[in-house]
Amino acid sequence: MNERRLRDRGRGRSRRHSDERYAGYYEHQRRHEHERGYYELQHPPARRRSRRRRSLWPARLAGCALGVLVTLLAAAVVIFLVLRTSQGTAPVSIPGLGNGQSFTHDDSMPVTLPTTLTHLQICDKIGNISLNVDTNRDTATVATHKIVHAANQADADQEFGRIKVEVQPPATISQPLTCTGSTTQGSSTTSGNGTMIVNATVPDNQSLVHGPADSVDLSVTLPQKALPGDPSLTLTIETVAGNITVDGLRGVLNVKGTSGNINVTHAILADGSHIETNQGNITFNGLLANANGAQSRYTLLSEQGNIDVTLPSDTNLTLDSDTNSGEISSEFGTNVQNNGSNGIVNYHGPLNSSVGPPANAAELILHVSTGNITIHKAQI
Repeated sequence: MNERRLRDRGRGRSRRHSDERYAGYYEHQRRHEHERGYYELQHPPARRRSRRRRSLWPARLAGCALGVLVTLLAAAVVIFLVLRTSQGTAPVSIPGLGNGQSFTHDDSMPVTLPTTLTHLQICDKIGNISLNVDTNRDTATVATHKIVHAANQADADQEFGRIKVEVQPPATISQPLTCTGSTTQGSSTTSGNGTMIVNATVPDNQSLVHGPADSVDLSVTLPQKALPGDPSLTLTIETVAGNITVDGLRGVLNVKGTSGNINVTHAILADGSHIETNQGNITFNGLLANANGAQSRYTLLSEQGNIDVTLPSDTNLTLDSDTNSGEISSEFGTNVQNNGSNGIVNYHGPLNSSVGPPANAAELILHVSTGNITIHKAQI
């Protein structure tokens, strides 16, 4: 009986200690949670910014657009090549893809001149033009120097064939004249008695990306005996890109260049002669027919370049010269006032200011937009 009581008492004491132990644990937990809640209220956690997912559609659309563009470009190239091939023209070349080589071809042909040569016309689109009078020649010749750019010799030969140089007589001009001032068209071109025509045509550059253009240089040599004794010959020369050289000719000279120098020496200019270039220098060394007494007019113009004229020391006429940016100098004692930094200079009066012009004097017009004008006395 007593043992049982003692056992129950011990169990009660153990249960009481256990309850007290658990009560302390729960109290500790309650205090810990209370303190943590208070800390979180005082120090709330920082909010994390949600990362936006980038859309892949713009990149996909850009890739699709680029693919469509490349496909269309490739299709256009294929169609262009097929059309060019079906038309029988030269193959299309693209710079950097095998067309960087230059090829040349020289040729020369004799020309039977009219009994009396009164009009000579030389037209070239791209290339230099040289006209020379040779006292030791009996026949006239036309020499050509063709320059093309191709991938190989076979392509170059095909390009050479596309550059046409026609001389009339003896042949008939079949291509439109490349001289801009001419109204003659195609196969209707006919030459009258005393007319000689040299016409060079260079096809346009058909490259998808323009490379160096093909060109042809013309060199025409005339015998002295084929020219009239007086300066009655009419000469027309024109090239778009290239230099022009005339030596030993007399007559009405109409010489026009777009980009290139013009050099006229040992020549006699007749009334109405006109020499002009847009970009390049003009050099003249010769005589002016009827300069001392006739109402003749001789014109030399350059948009960008210098004009250099050499005349006999006894030449006296009315000089009409001006430059917008440059100077005018003369060895004839011309009373020209240069303006230094201003650059605008003009003069209208006698070439020799100390003597004055004769009555009804001829007029020499020298006009430059940007460049200098220089007049020399010929050395005897």
